[in-house]
Amino acid sequence: MLDCVLFDLDGLLIDSEPLQFRSYQYAFEQFGVALDFDDWIRWHSVESSTTRWIKDEKLGLDPEEVRAVKKIHYDQLIVNELELKPGARAIVEECSKEFKLAVVSGSRQESIKDCLEKFDLHRNFSKFISGTEVAHSKPYPDCYLEAMKEMKTTPDTAIAIEDSFTGYRAARAAGLNCIVCPDHFIVKRDDVFTDAAFVVESLHDLNIETLRSVHVTDRN
Repeated sequence: MLDCVLFDLDGLLIDSEPLQFRSYQYAFEQFGVALDFDDWIRWHSVESSTTRWIKDEKLGLDPEEVRAVKKIHYDQLIVNELELKPGARAIVEECSKEFKLAVVSGSRQESIKDCLEKFDLHRNFSKFISGTEVAHSKPYPDCYLEAMKEMKTTPDTAIAIEDSFTGYRAARAAGLNCIVCPDHFIVKRDDVFTDAAFVVESLHDLNIETLRSVHVTDRN
């Protein structure tokens, strides 16, 4: 029986992907390096990180310095511009009445809480799992394995909801069924999520009964 729902954050519950791009673009500009949207697409296509991008592009920068500038800029955008994705509040509040909930994100713990507190959604979640606090972030399963440990649940009683192929791979590698609600800031191939338990265009298309039905059907 389903008893736990594990939500991704960026691109699923909050419309943060454009802000993430703008913040990294700003940060690199401070060091004299241009980062355009084509670069951002490449960044995601190779599942890069600040450290890996700097190394692969031979930029000769200190990743920690770049991340520090990015953090300041992004934190300000959270305050001034961040919005919820359509249907996010409704599905979180509905699920919180029936299931245990956790956020499983590649973002910093501080950023996760700041984003959710802005919309007063933090109170619906028991745990916040950050990819920065496990050995390997998504697409590796570590953060989902840690979430199940913290929430005292298993793949037989939990389901993940993701927006990206990276997150989807992490959930599946942890043995979880995964519903996908794609974020379209970066266009994805139509066949990327063909093996997902369920794919929806909006969180408005999800409800408790759908989650239960998908979980039972896919486990069987």
